[in-house]
Amino acid sequence: MANQSKHEKQKNLNNKRKLPIRVLTLTIMIAVAGLTGLIFLSYNMDRIARTYKNVVELDYINLEYMTSISQKFYQHQSFVFQYVSVLDDEARRSLLEDEADKIQEEIINEEKTFSDNVIGTVYESGYHSIYSGLNGYFKNVEYIFEFAGVGDFGTAEYYMNSILIYNIQEVKDSVDLLDVLITDDVNMIQQEMSNRMEISRTISIVIIIFLTVSTAIGLSWCVKISREIANIDPLTQVNNIEKFQSDMERLHKKGRLKEYICVCVNIKDFTLINQQMGSATGDMVLRNYAAMIEQFLQKDEKIARIGGDQFILLVRDERIEGFEDFIDKIPVTVEKDLRTTILQLESRCGLYDIKDGVTVGDIVDSAHLALSQTKQKSLDRVWFEESMLEQAYDRKTLLTEYKNGIKDKEFVVYYQPKVNILSNTLCGCEALVRWQKDSKIVPPYMFIPALEEEGRITELDFYVFEQMCKDIRAWLDSGITPVRVSSNFSKLHLRNTEFADNILEIVERYDIESKYIEIELTESSGYEDFDAFIKFVNRMKERGIFVSIDDFGTGFSSLSLLKQLDVDVIKIDKSFIDGVCVGDEANESLVKNIIYMIKDLNRHVICEGVETAEQADFLRKQNCHMVQGYLFDKPLPHDVFEKRLKKPKYEKG
Repeated sequence: MANQSKHEKQKNLNNKRKLPIRVLTLTIMIAVAGLTGLIFLSYNMDRIARTYKNVVELDYINLEYMTSISQKFYQHQSFVFQYVSVLDDEARRSLLEDEADKIQEEIINEEKTFSDNVIGTVYESGYHSIYSGLNGYFKNVEYIFEFAGVGDFGTAEYYMNSILIYNIQEVKDSVDLLDVLITDDVNMIQQEMSNRMEISRTISIVIIIFLTVSTAIGLSWCVKISREIANIDPLTQVNNIEKFQSDMERLHKKGRLKEYICVCVNIKDFTLINQQMGSATGDMVLRNYAAMIEQFLQKDEKIARIGGDQFILLVRDERIEGFEDFIDKIPVTVEKDLRTTILQLESRCGLYDIKDGVTVGDIVDSAHLALSQTKQKSLDRVWFEESMLEQAYDRKTLLTEYKNGIKDKEFVVYYQPKVNILSNTLCGCEALVRWQKDSKIVPPYMFIPALEEEGRITELDFYVFEQMCKDIRAWLDSGITPVRVSSNFSKLHLRNTEFADNILEIVERYDIESKYIEIELTESSGYEDFDAFIKFVNRMKERGIFVSIDDFGTGFSSLSLLKQLDVDVIKIDKSFIDGVCVGDEANESLVKNIIYMIKDLNRHVICEGVETAEQADFLRKQNCHMVQGYLFDKPLPHDVFEKRLKKPKYEKG
């Protein structure tokens, strides 16, 4: 027993001696495994990032080529449409044919470059569809030019109206299909990257579980990198709003938050940049814009992207004036079609001077609320004021009351006459909404902007339009001959692919002849969603419904709208008429030229806001015979306007 006991003690002692070696060996093995795992993770993540970057960059280049080809294709269509509209003008046709040939050559050159990128890829079949469609289109355009050149205008118009339109749709469908294919491919790559990252995270968790102190440093490094990735906006590479608020909380706990001004900014007319230059270039603008601001900021100042073109910043109080000067115009360099362009970006800013006792959420909301006021007040800089909170509350209350008002039919339609000033006779009218609440009339300016911003205006537009059609139907049934009635629709409707169908359904339900209906859209609708605008106008024209552009002259794309949109009526904004007959010769000259330009393009012109006989006389001399304004009538309730229908002649004017 003694000998056995001695043997066991020696065995245990040997085991204890071996234990450090085993622990060391195990530690080394774990360390090697951890290091190997970290190396693998690092390599895998780097490979994923590089693969993702290369593939997505190529896809974005392909999308840019498609966008460029599509835009030039639309330019080419415009020249062809104009060509057919001036068949009897040989000189004009020759100029248009030359312009079309130049655009065609540019499209063919870009198409060749595009083909080099996609031949041999999954996009090849899509490219061949575009190539085939373009060949068919250019061939039929060549026929149109040939027939017109020998005077066979009928055949040229036939090719234009009966054949070319199918080529155009074929090209557009092919472009849309390939765009979807590339976009889906990008999404698939992103999903694949996400899956691979998920696998990498799982492996890292396993390594973390078995990793000892020797691998703890590597683990903490991975965690830190992961957190940084989660806090970064993927497009602009600045912080996201969650990280921004977290940084604000830390400053708040240190009692330093009041040393800063919170600024909410966005880029003016960014939608226009996206439309004219393409979304890929728009993304480049956002990246470079954020980078320029980040360079301006000091180390302890913050920037984050909220979404879209909107950013939020913390700027030290003593540097805010310098920041305002800096943000006024930021030069941003973009590259498109191998050309470098410098854009001078202007910004809107909502500013909040941080006080004690406010929460981080209140600070962000207040700066954002101040930014929302910039558009309402037509200002580039707005500082937060406490009264804005009351206004925001009033707006929320208004929206609640609006919902009940629609349900209770508190909204009524007034009609403002349009007058032919040659005969002083009623020639049309505009349907306008009034809110009859608690026996009082709520003016439109108190609720229309709020409904527009909240996206609720579309419901009210159709409410007014349907009531207007009911009234027209009632007048016809009672033997009263109505005039053409125009109804306003917000640009927000263009986002609805069934917009035109919804209008036509109401017109057909009340059995109204199209000659009595006119749809008004503001000029800004065209440059915010030009393709949808064109489709809508064409659909209305097919059904014989008049379309007019309201507020003409207040937007950015007036000339292109007039040339490319087949609208019937152009309404010159009241702001121009206010400057007539008051000694403003420059404004009068501008109005004359606008009227001449509109009439030269075979569009009807009407001037709104005519309030004096002198203004009416001025417009008569310019051969503008349709006006609308208080000189003749304010907006009239239904029954009063009905009397005017029965007695359409005016004594004044």
